[in-house]
Amino acid sequence: MIAIGAARFLDRYAGFWGCALLSAFSRRRGRPLPGQPEKILVLKFWEGGLIVMGAPWYRALRRRYPAAKIDFLTLDVNAQIAGMVGAADRIIPLRVSGGLAVFFADLLRVLPALRAEKYALLLDLEFLSRFSSILTALTGAACAAGFARQGSWRGNFYDIEVPLRLERHMTGNYAEFFAAAGVTAGSQDSGPLASSPDVPGAPGPGVPYIVLNFDRKDLMPERAWPREYYEAVLEHTLAGGKYKAVVISQRLAELPPRPGLVNLSGMLDYRQLAGLFSRAALFVTHDSGPLHIAAAMGCPTVSIFGPESPSGYAPLGPRHKALYLGLPCSPCVDALKGKELNCVRRGNDCVTGITPAMVIKAMEEMLDPEVQLP
Repeated sequence: MIAIGAARFLDRYAGFWGCALLSAFSRRRGRPLPGQPEKILVLKFWEGGLIVMGAPWYRALRRRYPAAKIDFLTLDVNAQIAGMVGAADRIIPLRVSGGLAVFFADLLRVLPALRAEKYALLLDLEFLSRFSSILTALTGAACAAGFARQGSWRGNFYDIEVPLRLERHMTGNYAEFFAAAGVTAGSQDSGPLASSPDVPGAPGPGVPYIVLNFDRKDLMPERAWPREYYEAVLEHTLAGGKYKAVVISQRLAELPPRPGLVNLSGMLDYRQLAGLFSRAALFVTHDSGPLHIAAAMGCPTVSIFGPESPSGYAPLGPRHKALYLGLPCSPCVDALKGKELNCVRRGNDCVTGITPAMVIKAMEEMLDPEVQLP
């Protein structure tokens, strides 16, 4: 796996010089949006949760241009999520999980094929990444759209520039971006993700359960809620007797077996997670990709935010409750620098200050007095 620090360094410095070099030979042409593009390429690499959040607009893109061939270029770790949206004809993965050498080998293999497609429209959904900007230039698309923000230069490769407004919810940024591409999402574009109907080990139909996310967040561990806090919520859930507790995590979380506990940590892929959430009574989690998968599947959520603000990233609607202390130093993630963390404290107090008692109270507010399956 490519270290996130190395990726940021390459994007910031090597990316700058790459953009500068290509800008000397390429100029933004200002071509208008094509009326009925035959081929469309979407770029979205990092953060699977943001891919899920954009699902209505990807579907609306398909509805707006039904005859177009739509390709989606992403990282291998997010390829399955991109496929679950169901709006692209082809998912093209770049193997970030194999390290830099494998990643660049994939890039060298894929780039000539992308140029040969002669895309009529390219949509770069990355937030000011110079890597995606360089790819935009190298693919040679007839018309390209990307985010822009004053003070964040990344070349002159976009025919359509859409301002990235960090003060609003990301769905608002998606709405403005796709509107610039002639696409408006409606109620017909909402709906669940493609999921696995069978989830090995999950509680059977009619058995109410709450899902707890014990994952430690490899890319940004500061987002993760402490393990002992999750265990306190687990204890409370099992002591109530109304619900089973299902534990999930990217890797195995060692837990002693006990009645009512279903430990599926390290066992589920994203399609299986979506199937699990489709019947869950509630999902308790820190800020993470599974939060957005759960919301897309109609599962109520209680989420914990700190380094990033729920005003920009939490699921919307009355079935979702986000806990956030709003410390003077929060949020401390810089979206303009590849989601770099600038924490001025010795620990993530913004997250650890949210206690199990606060989460349990939020859970009780979200659950009906009588057990009802969604």
